[in-house]
Amino acid sequence: MDISSIPIEMWLSQGVFCVLFVWLLIDTRKESKQREERLAAQIEKQNFAQEKIVQSLERLEMQIANIKTQ
Repeated sequence: MDISSIPIEMWLSQGVFCVLFVWLLIDTRKESKQREERLAAQIEKQNFAQEKIVQSLERLEMQIANIKTQ
């Protein structure tokens, strides 16, 4: 099928959907990237908080062990 044989009315009617599809694709990818960045930041915060909890528990275990040996 030759592109020049397609009527102009079909180009106009289908072109609108093509433009909308491309816009939706770009917009969705941008939102997805932003969501991914927020998720990575949240995971980093959770890892930091978990490290603090682990350190606190280790200190507590050491204090309990010292109390038992006294």
